[in-house]
Amino acid sequence: MKKLITIIAVVVALAGGQAWALPGETSQVWTFDDDDNPAVPEIDLNPYGPATATITGAAPPEWISTLLGRNGVWQTEGSEQIVLDVPNQMVPNPYKEIWIEIGFLGDLFDFSVLPIPVGGIVDETSRSIEDTGAGWKKLTASYRIEPNPERELLCYMFSGDIAAVDYVKVNTVCVPEPLTISLLGFGGLMVRRRRRAA
Repeated sequence: MKKLITIIAVVVALAGGQAWALPGETSQVWTFDDDDNPAVPEIDLNPYGPATATITGAAPPEWISTLLGRNGVWQTEGSEQIVLDVPNQMVPNPYKEIWIEIGFLGDLFDFSVLPIPVGGIVDETSRSIEDTGAGWKKLTASYRIEPNPERELLCYMFSGDIAAVDYVKVNTVCVPEPLTISLLGFGGLMVRRRRRAA
């Protein structure tokens, strides 16, 4: 019984931290609660280094506390660019997958994904934009980069009479080669088998 209580305590402790993230995973969320520019994520589950968001515009971008029902917004007249710098697991995995969501006003004018160091193949695997009310829109997109880079820059430019960014969510995973996945699975089976024998 004491062993079971210890195991439950360890599971609860791990659930409260970043231990549930698999190797190669990152997650970061910017809600722009203040006027820091570059901005660090309010939620940052990236063990490989600090991610940043830099906001620039045709006119100097302005941070405002509320705009059309949203809190913590960067806005400018004309066009606004947001550049996300996301560090990765520095292991030469075959590829990396990225999922991004941005709440914004205006229109998506341009975008690019730049692996650092430069090279490899970048494929946009999906993209959609939906209206979420009061002029706000939600961009969702996913990418695959082969091989996974040390970091990537995700660059989005929005335009319109008022261009604004409300929030950004980025989740990534560096996918290991099949042999590595098999070895991880085999290791898990061996631990399970050893526990049964005990």
